[in-house]
Amino acid sequence: MVSLNKIFFGLFFLMLIAGVYTYQLMWFQSADELITLMMALLCMLDLLANKNHQRYKGLFLVVGIMFFYGLYSLSFVHYNTPKAIMYDFFIQLKPFIAFYAAYSMGVRFDASQKQFLKRLCIFLSGLMLVIILAGAGKKFFFHVAYYGIISTVLFLIYYYCSYQNLTRRDKIVMMLMLAVGFFSTRSKFYGFFVVAMYIFFWYKPGVLSRVKMKQWVMMALVFCAVLYVAWGKINYYFISSGFFSGAENMDDSFARAVLYVRAPQVLSNHFFLGSGLASYATFSSGEVGYSLLYFLYDIDEVWGLMEGDCPFVSDTFFPELVQFGIVGIILFFYFWIWIYKRIKPRIAHTQAVDLFKIGILIVVFIFIESVAGSVFLQGSGIIVMILLGFIVRDISLINEKGQRHLSNGTE
Repeated sequence: MVSLNKIFFGLFFLMLIAGVYTYQLMWFQSADELITLMMALLCMLDLLANKNHQRYKGLFLVVGIMFFYGLYSLSFVHYNTPKAIMYDFFIQLKPFIAFYAAYSMGVRFDASQKQFLKRLCIFLSGLMLVIILAGAGKKFFFHVAYYGIISTVLFLIYYYCSYQNLTRRDKIVMMLMLAVGFFSTRSKFYGFFVVAMYIFFWYKPGVLSRVKMKQWVMMALVFCAVLYVAWGKINYYFISSGFFSGAENMDDSFARAVLYVRAPQVLSNHFFLGSGLASYATFSSGEVGYSLLYFLYDIDEVWGLMEGDCPFVSDTFFPELVQFGIVGIILFFYFWIWIYKRIKPRIAHTQAVDLFKIGILIVVFIFIESVAGSVFLQGSGIIVMILLGFIVRDISLINEKGQRHLSNGTE
C-alpha cells in the first residue's frame, strides 16, 4: 500500500509558505494552483495504487458538476474565451480538491509533524509582527488585510495541531497569534475575532437547545459587537452602494459594490444555470479574458472593472455565484449544510467539541472573507479547506468509536 502522508505534509507545508505567507511577494503567483494540482495527482495515485474509489464519491460528484458547467459555459452562453472558461474551471475546483484530498485520502499528520507546525506557526506569527513593526508589512504582505488573513490561518493550524492535548499555554499562544491580525485594521477581522472569542471560550454544541436568558444576552451582545465592528463594510457594500435601493448611478469608487448591485440582475436573466464560468466577478472574467457581461450591464467603465484595468474584479466572492444560477447556489449552500452535519459531534467528547469549534471557525472565516474578498479560492482558503477535510474525517472517526462503545456497553 502506498503511503502518501509525508508527501501530503510536504504539500501542506509548501502551501502555507508559498501559497499563503509569501504569496504576495509576487515571486510565484501560481503556487496555490500548482500545489493543488499536485494534490489532485496524489488523489489519482491513491485511486490507482490503493483502489480507494469509494472514498472519492464526493470529489467525483463535484468534478462532474463543474464539468457540466464547463460544457454549458463553452457551448451555450459564450460570455468569455475558452481559455478563460477553462482557467475558471480549475480555480473554482481548487478548494474542493483540497477538501476532498484531506477528507478522502486518509492522510494524517503525526505527533512530530503537528509539533513542527505549531512551532512554525509561532515563528511565522512572530516574524510577521517584527516585519509589521519594522514598517515593511506592506512590502512583504502587499496589503494590510493579509495581516488578519494570515494570523487567522496560523491560529487555525495551531488550534488543529493542539486539540488532542490543548493546554493553557496553547490557548494563550493562540490568542496572541490571532491578535497580530489587529494590525490589519479591517472590520472583517474584528468581526471574526469577536466570533472566535465567543466560540473558543463560551460556545458548546447544543447550547441553543438548552439556552437560558443569560446565554441569549451573551449571543445578542456578540451579534451587536460583530455588527458594530463590521458596520463600515456593511454600509459600504449594501447601503451606500445602492444595493437595497436599486440605485443606478454609483460613484466609480464602488467597484466591488457594483458587483453586488448587478448580481441580482445577472441572476434574474440567467436564473436556472447562471451566466457560466469566467463571466462575472472572477479573476478569469477580467484578467484572463474580459467578459461580455460587463458591457451588457454597463459596468465596463467603472474604475477597477474596466477592460485591461480591473484589479477589483475578483475582490469579492459571493457575487460570482450568479455564474452557477439558482441550481449552483443551492448546491453550494447544501455543501456547507452537509459540512455542518458532519462536524456536529454526536457524543460528548472533548476532542470532538474542539474539532467542531475549529470547523465552525473555518466556516465563519470563509463566509466573512467572502463578503469582501476571494480568500475561498486563494491559498488561504485552500489550506483551511484542507484542515476542514481533516476535521470532518476525524469527527467521523470519533463518532464511530463512540457509537461502537455505546453499542458494546448496551450489549
